[in-house]
Amino acid sequence: MILTDILIFTLAIAILGATDAEAQAKLADYRRYADPEAALTLLPGWTGIDFSKLDLDQVVQHVENEAGRTALENITRADRNRTWSVRQAAEHVCIGGIGQAFVGSPATVAEQMEDWVEATGIDCFNLAFAVWAETFVDVADLLVPELQRRGRYKKAYREGALRQNCSAVPRGCSRRTSARAIAGFERTREFGQTGHSARGIGATN
Repeated sequence: MILTDILIFTLAIAILGATDAEAQAKLADYRRYADPEAALTLLPGWTGIDFSKLDLDQVVQHVENEAGRTALENITRADRNRTWSVRQAAEHVCIGGIGQAFVGSPATVAEQMEDWVEATGIDCFNLAFAVWAETFVDVADLLVPELQRRGRYKKAYREGALRQNCSAVPRGCSRRTSARAIAGFERTREFGQTGHSARGIGATN
């Protein structure tokens, strides 16, 4: 068996309100309790850079190291039209980590997510939270119905274990079998024999 459908998730956070203004006010309130200094203790572990040695207004530069690459790529190369200072990076990760923040009404956030899916080809979002469990309550009560209305989120789960519902591994496929399948997928992809199909936002089919 060759697995030809691997799903790509990206980290994000959704700050929601009944209106855009309400969501922005909620974000401003969250930031009142954020601690950028504490955030600077997280960033070195993610990026391999000791930010305590840098000025807060110094621009973060990309360096090659053996730390996790994604976090540093996000603040140095992901948007070539933007530069990040140490201060801006610290303030950003205070709310939901290093991922993208979507802020607004359900319709606004759903549209922002759709734009990301169309622009990047990702399959789903791995949603972080600002306040447990308020963030996820807002997602369930406000965002999910809007995504369902747009045909972007499932209304029922298929049968099977959590692994089958959260991955592309077919029911009855063991971890060992799925590992071989992924290896086969890599060999197949190397020769350009795979294609990409869009998924719903926030969940697998």
